[in-house]
Amino acid sequence: MFVSRVALIVALCAVLVSLAPPVAAQEQAPGLTLTARPGYAGAYRSGEWFPVAIDLANDGRDVRGVLEWSFPGQRNEPAFRREIDLPRGSRKRVTLEVFSRGFARNGLVRLIENGSALIEQSISLEPIDPDRFLIIVAGTDPALLTSLSAMQMNGSSGAVVRHVTLDELPSQPLALRGVNALFVHDVDTTALAESQRSAIRTWVGLGGQLIVGGGIGGERAAAGLADVLPVEPASTISPGDLTPLEQLGGSPPTPATGPLLNVRPRAGAESLPTGAPLLYRARYGAGAVVFSTFDLALLRGWGGEPVLWAQVLQPIPQFVPGFGARVNQLSLLQDVLQLPALGLPSATVLAAFLLAYILVIGPGNYLVLRRIGRLEWAWLTIPLTVVLFAAGLYLAGFGLRGGQSQLNQIAVVQGAEGELRGVATAYLGMFSPLRSSYALRFPVDSLVSETRGFDDLSARPLEPVSDDTGVAISNMLIDVASVRMLLVETPLALPVQVQSALQNSAGGPLGEVRNTGAMPIEQAIVIYNGAFQDLGTLAPGAGAAIDFSRAQRNFPYSVQVGDDRVFNRRQMLTRLFSSDSARFAPTPSTGSPLDAQGVYLIGWNSTPALAVDVNGRTAPQQGLTLFVIRLRGA
Repeated sequence: MFVSRVALIVALCAVLVSLAPPVAAQEQAPGLTLTARPGYAGAYRSGEWFPVAIDLANDGRDVRGVLEWSFPGQRNEPAFRREIDLPRGSRKRVTLEVFSRGFARNGLVRLIENGSALIEQSISLEPIDPDRFLIIVAGTDPALLTSLSAMQMNGSSGAVVRHVTLDELPSQPLALRGVNALFVHDVDTTALAESQRSAIRTWVGLGGQLIVGGGIGGERAAAGLADVLPVEPASTISPGDLTPLEQLGGSPPTPATGPLLNVRPRAGAESLPTGAPLLYRARYGAGAVVFSTFDLALLRGWGGEPVLWAQVLQPIPQFVPGFGARVNQLSLLQDVLQLPALGLPSATVLAAFLLAYILVIGPGNYLVLRRIGRLEWAWLTIPLTVVLFAAGLYLAGFGLRGGQSQLNQIAVVQGAEGELRGVATAYLGMFSPLRSSYALRFPVDSLVSETRGFDDLSARPLEPVSDDTGVAISNMLIDVASVRMLLVETPLALPVQVQSALQNSAGGPLGEVRNTGAMPIEQAIVIYNGAFQDLGTLAPGAGAAIDFSRAQRNFPYSVQVGDDRVFNRRQMLTRLFSSDSARFAPTPSTGSPLDAQGVYLIGWNSTPALAVDVNGRTAPQQGLTLFVIRLRGA
């Protein structure tokens, strides 16, 4: 009997197992392989966007799904998704731009089809503190410049060096934002895609530092980056003296001589040490570009190598308006937006409504019923009065807030004089008078994340999905009379162009600036080392004189700027540029998000910087854009 019962149980279990759906993802789509390379050799800057390069191969059936990157085991971390089509026999490389709000030490990438993971890979990560100086070296020598991990630099708690290949450099400038310095050595930079070169130029213009090595392989290393270098390399090599490097490294270099690539310095290039044809440095926007005429590998093993580069590299402040919104989900829009539909009725209106309600439901109702001799109807008239007042209150509120959804945008557009490309950080707020869902779509290369604020009680996180045509949010639920906010960061063609002619004087920079673009720059201001000068509105083709001997101090608190009906411009300046807004300047921390040695032009335009489609149509927006342009130094 016992044996028969056991046999029956075993048979039933076998039947149940045979009926269970398959759970092994690999069995659903055999032939798939996936390899992911996150960050910069596994390292990334906490709070900043970084690339995840994913190589996929499909030797099985056709697959159409979504690539997803997440940080497993971490609370309040976003996920990032991209649609992908993998026909049989295909090989593809896809790059996801991702960020971590904390210090996640592992990531998970999955290929999902119809809700099931076909293949996945877990990867270890190395988070880099915001106050550490991050250096990446693009080249073929994995031991090059490793001594720089011992480099001591003002404003940082240490340095981190990581090596990458040339094809691992991102095509998205925002994915380089967490990097302080990029060394390029002994590689052919003409192999870089135009999108990679554009990303490097934009990144340098916003505060990055590019160092290109010379020597025998220097001409190849310079070829694809010639338009940003401080020199014009020749094709000839000459023996040279390296001993002047002792002035920077503190000890005699070894070796003392080596082959030098002959170059012709461009205007504005400074030689380091002064008068020696060894290192040339020039400012490029807010950043810097350095060219070494000697092979960077020559100094391997020299004890003065980290000391030398600590003198050449600079702790340039990084103005990153979206940093706080990404990490803390704090939207600048919450402090700036003055949307009338979000305001509460005045105390007088509320008091009048309550008084009318009390009079009608109390003595008014009683007097009317007594007059007609129907006091027993009170059980019906009181609830009816409550319903009528509630309906009237709802209709009044609906009328005050409007019956249409509204999309509001404030943006900060950063760039450098003479550059055609820049970066926009746009804060969007979608107001809905009713509980409703919306489908949004953003341009290609947009990096979208969610922020919180106002009375947004939506618990469902948003799920942006990118593809080759843009970024989509298919189901953004907004509660009654609420605002849901997003942060969108993207490279873009600069809408404004300026040209300056500045020189140094005892009182500060002196000269003029001219609007050479087609868009007016409203309420323009020039800023230098905490001082500012009002220029008024610069119409296309108009110019203004700059004289910091007459400038005012205490930027941004002393700035008098007019507001409009929807946006508080003064509050926007205070939030962005006040000295206590450290979250907007993560690396290195100098008390201000702007470089004190730089001259900046800021100004406004009442148009949105970023077009957004809502429910399949380009949505009208209330917009305000602040331009922050680094001028060429004197």
